Amino acid sequence: MFTRRHFLTTLAFGALTPPAIAAAQEDTPKPEPASDNMVELHRIRIVNRRLGTIQVSTNEGDTWSVVGRVTQPSTGASEGYIAAEYAPRGSVAAVAVHGLRIRVSGEDPQLHAPLVLGISPKELSGDKANYGYGGHRAGTVGMKTDIPAGTSIFRELAPLPGNMVYTESRTGKLVPLPEDFKPYGQGEVLVILVRVPTKRLSELVIENKLGGKVTGTFMGGESRVLTQVVKPVQGVGRFDGTSYTGVGRINTAHTGVITVSTAPIDARSPEGEGKERRGGFQISPVWHNGRTEEHGAPMMLLLGTVGVDGRPTPRRKDLEGTAPLFLNHIGLFGESALVDCQIDGGDWEPLPTVLGVRLDAFIADGLNDLWKAAGSPRTASRGVTALRLRLPQPTVETMKLVVETTLERYRSVRLAEAKTNKTPMVSGVVTINPTLTDPTRVAFVRLTVDGKIKALKNFAPFIITWDTTRLADGEYFIEVEAMDSSGAVLATTPRRVFVLNRKTVTVGN
Repeated sequence: MFTRRHFLTTLAFGALTPPAIAAAQEDTPKPEPASDNMVELHRIRIVNRRLGTIQVSTNEGDTWSVVGRVTQPSTGASEGYIAAEYAPRGSVAAVAVHGLRIRVSGEDPQLHAPLVLGISPKELSGDKANYGYGGHRAGTVGMKTDIPAGTSIFRELAPLPGNMVYTESRTGKLVPLPEDFKPYGQGEVLVILVRVPTKRLSELVIENKLGGKVTGTFMGGESRVLTQVVKPVQGVGRFDGTSYTGVGRINTAHTGVITVSTAPIDARSPEGEGKERRGGFQISPVWHNGRTEEHGAPMMLLLGTVGVDGRPTPRRKDLEGTAPLFLNHIGLFGESALVDCQIDGGDWEPLPTVLGVRLDAFIADGLNDLWKAAGSPRTASRGVTALRLRLPQPTVETMKLVVETTLERYRSVRLAEAKTNKTPMVSGVVTINPTLTDPTRVAFVRLTVDGKIKALKNFAPFIITWDTTRLADGEYFIEVEAMDSSGAVLATTPRRVFVLNRKTVTVGN
């Protein structure tokens, strides 16, 4: 029975090593200072255990907001994909509306792809999550979360490719990801410092023709030609996660590819089931694309160097893993970049909505077929002649507002779940009176809330009080642990509860 001021729990046997007890008491560390040309917008903290918190801070770790939880911890790293080798070891290798990838291994003399740690949204966490899915999979060792695709750390709070990843030591210090890092799912803490250049790319204009200029404009107004088009994009293909992205939005940014969606958001069922809901195209360096199965495909816009004869120069590593196109600048902030186009050299306009494989969707004949099918009398003579990426420029202040909105959305979802009696609701001062299966061996009873020790009792009766009025309303993961005189945990009861102090709540069984 749960009431507003009383919480009764029965302990179940579990295990926790004594060193972790000391670690749980450490305060969150201060970050290392950002360099002169980089500024920290926010940071993401993930506790790698079941129901571990996923938190965001916009004040250098002084306070944290819970925006999600780990539903399955990562228990290892899996062999990644080719482009992961362009990312620095210990950094974010890819960001997407349908997952994050962290490179954890160094160079491999056997030329295997680097090991990566995958973090997935809830849509890619179920039994049918990978039906028809063709991208890199996090696998059984990957981390799964309760955060929907295209939201939170998979959109407006996503890091950038190249952002460094740290572990939080037992003394609270941030340590670069060790070369031999391997997650075990026992509560390891990962911290991603989301830093952006002070002079960041704000707009990218691509002339969609052989030898077309790729011009970048940076904060402050400076513009320069960054590279050239080796192969223009002609059509659209099926790219995973685009049904969670939106037309004209960036779906994926990593060290070798930028994927743009031409599909509206439609998450009614898993991708690959029912009617086709995916669609998009990719921007990629020509050398990297030559190493992939999509080499030269019509839905690829390839960048590189064009010789005086109008042909691509001999392929070599060039743009891969370099700023500003494929490191540090382009990500998923806000609603992610808005991508629009020119048709027949006209005014800028939204990208057309295109689903499935339409290899001629951006040339005149394909566009005319699309317009005709939609009942439009419009016609094109050349097709898509230019593309423009308009990149948002978040600041620390705007990110604070984003975090507040994301936090409230997550809190509303958890509250709705609590109201269905899936999660007990508590308020005020909660009394915890554990039922002990073997009280003669118990020397201490401890309460932790999201990994932080909140109360400790070392004499019978082992009744603990927890003042929830000092907490923000929301869901918390609490554990009541019974320990013997040496500090070894005899038993533990984990439980999610929802703190709601805005009004009196009485919850039944």
